Amino acid sequence: MGRSLRMKLYLLLAVLVLLAMGSGYWYFQVYTKTPDYALQKIERALEEHDQKTFERYVDMDALLDKSYDDLMEGLMDAEQPLSTEAKFTVGNFTQMLKAPLITSFKQAVEQYVNTGSWTQESKESSQGFEAAQVLEKSGICESSFRKVDSMAKDKEAGTAIAKVRIFQQEANEEFVLDVQFTEQPDGTWRITEINNFHEFVMFLTKARRAQLIQYADTTAEIISRHDAAMMQAQEQFNNLLSRGTLGSDETRKALKNFMEGTIKADWQQRKTELEAVTVPAAAQTLHHLRLRICDLHIAYAAGYAAWMTDKKATTIREADRQLKQAKTLEQEEKFLARRVGAPAEGE
Repeated sequence: MGRSLRMKLYLLLAVLVLLAMGSGYWYFQVYTKTPDYALQKIERALEEHDQKTFERYVDMDALLDKSYDDLMEGLMDAEQPLSTEAKFTVGNFTQMLKAPLITSFKQAVEQYVNTGSWTQESKESSQGFEAAQVLEKSGICESSFRKVDSMAKDKEAGTAIAKVRIFQQEANEEFVLDVQFTEQPDGTWRITEINNFHEFVMFLTKARRAQLIQYADTTAEIISRHDAAMMQAQEQFNNLLSRGTLGSDETRKALKNFMEGTIKADWQQRKTELEAVTVPAAAQTLHHLRLRICDLHIAYAAGYAAWMTDKKATTIREADRQLKQAKTLEQEEKFLARRVGAPAEGE
């Protein structure tokens, strides 16, 4: 190998070494001290369930402290407008619960990082405070990461904003969170706040309210239509009784066919239509109660029809028991319907 060729080879190797050194310096001294790197480490920590790395790049105390205030303020703003005095009173109460609930939220986040799921156990505070309902209202458990739209750094302020796009399952829409990173004394970056979390809570509440209105309107039509049918059916039932007697086989046969073909069939159809309705979380208890009422009326109609054949006292007593239970639950259903703003059975 000639001297000239060796010199060129040495020069090439020197350049490669310098490039490698430069790349290493850039990576360890520059890139690792950027918000983009911090975001990358957080994503990997969630994938690998690495709690230690997650906490290095997420300031949980700062994040939860501000997020809790935004959540409570958002929930209050989403309800009917409160007076200044009432808002102050509610605010004081939420501050009393702040420390134990934040402890519970932190346990929930740790559970999520370590397992990738929000479990019921993680939603219960060891101090006896139930945080599950508040977590549910926050909408976080039903949200999933889509992508990072952009990252904007403010050198003077020592902050950066990542536009994080998520999909909120309840709202069935995407929302862009403004996730704030703050530069630390050692040059690393940590998430310290979600600047628009209050707006996210309002966005979710608006979507939930729209869904509840849709549920109320849909069920109102179903209930009204079938209640009208039952009023007509009651008149037909009275006419059948007035034209004959329960001692007549012909009358009993007519009543049996009527209970099975009209009363029972209508309640079964009502239940089928209600089951096809999309039910928002706030109306789940009410909806299950309505389906239970349908089941009881169906059982009553079937029992009454059976009594027309077997003439047993135990059969009609059981049917009457089902009807009595249905009437009792209908009172509870009216109370729940008023609470969620949905129509009640018989109204």
